[in-house]
Amino acid sequence: MKDVGSFDISFEDLSWDIKEVYLLMGYGDCIPSLEVVKLIRETLEEIKPLLSLHCSYILKEGHTDGREKLIIDKVEFMTGRIITHALNGASSYVFFTATIGSGFDNYCRHLKSGDDELKIFVADMIGSVIAEAVVSWLMGKLKDLAEEEGWLISNNYSPGYCDWALVEQQKLFGFFPENITGIRLTDSCLMLPIKSVSGVVAIGVGIKKRPYGCSICRMPTCFRNKRRL
Repeated sequence: MKDVGSFDISFEDLSWDIKEVYLLMGYGDCIPSLEVVKLIRETLEEIKPLLSLHCSYILKEGHTDGREKLIIDKVEFMTGRIITHALNGASSYVFFTATIGSGFDNYCRHLKSGDDELKIFVADMIGSVIAEAVVSWLMGKLKDLAEEEGWLISNNYSPGYCDWALVEQQKLFGFFPENITGIRLTDSCLMLPIKSVSGVVAIGVGIKKRPYGCSICRMPTCFRNKRRL
């Protein structure tokens, strides 16, 4: 497994379900009306040619320290109890980024210049689902690369969730070579393009893929918690 990897992928490479959009919109297991379904599909077709799907990773040695801390190259990440517990026992860690590109941001800015609030909402939900699908693609790639070395990987965890402060994005991005991610951080540590994800994955022989701690971490804006509501 290389220490650094970067991938451009196509929309057709992604594995996802339109029902994920329904779920984020608040429909649960129900199907929206025909008019809403048509709007979702039309919006998706407008978005697809604008996408620029990119992901990258960097492999680093490190270790957890105590119950709430991950240390990589003497840089301390206060990942919190839930995430630190999930990262225990690794020999290495992968920091990753994934984005659907700035074309989506431009599309949303154009929508917001009008007054179609429903379409703006639909586009935002579609963007979130596609971004998660890019992460899922990358996790599959990392799993394959790790298995070639006889390693296992954990679930992925991101700054901003489960008591891991969003401001630590700055430390995470500091490990990446310049211009590899296709993402920049604002002063408030938000990522641009807006539909971007970053995080960490533990790698090693003894890694166990533990369930996400949604029963403990009930952050209402979390994508995974929305799936449970």
